[in-house]
Amino acid sequence: MTIDDKPSPKEQDQIDRSLLDRISENQDRQALTQLYEHYRHPVGSFLSNKLREKKLIEEVFNDVMLVVWRKASSFQGKSKVSTWIFGIAYRTCLSHAKKESKHTDQIQDDMLNDVADSTESDLSQTLRASMTELTDDHRTVIELAYYFGHSITEISEIIDCPSSTVKTRLFYARQHLKKCIENHIGPVNKSAVTTSI
Repeated sequence: MTIDDKPSPKEQDQIDRSLLDRISENQDRQALTQLYEHYRHPVGSFLSNKLREKKLIEEVFNDVMLVVWRKASSFQGKSKVSTWIFGIAYRTCLSHAKKESKHTDQIQDDMLNDVADSTESDLSQTLRASMTELTDDHRTVIELAYYFGHSITEISEIIDCPSSTVKTRLFYARQHLKKCIENHIGPVNKSAVTTSI
């Protein structure tokens, strides 16, 4: 592997497991720094879709990594490390969500205004606006599946609910998005919705 090559998901998971072992066994701060840098963007993006306020996003991400530091020894290896960390992020986010609840309506109004002023295609604009209309549960599974590439099983572990519930939420979320898009620009096929997310 050259320096420019990105590890495969399996190789990355092995790297992550090794880093967790170093944290668990030796309280290795260098290992934590490596995990911190690797997960800063994907977990930060996930949190930004939930919290919006930059200061709170940073605070929650730091809380997530503190849990990783303290609980590294509790990782049992039954899932990928990324699934375990996203699960921590999801639960930490839920506990912080009340801090932002009073801003939610204003944030959604601002997002809809941003979409209206955007020069993006009609499909992208409508999809972004429609995402704000989803319940948090439905938006979460869409984000985890289509933005972050997690499988049904991994999403089930992250949000701690049965796979059947994840499938149901994905189904209803996709139906809602498809209906919103069709109401705005006419009939579209399912793949148009998912490829635009």
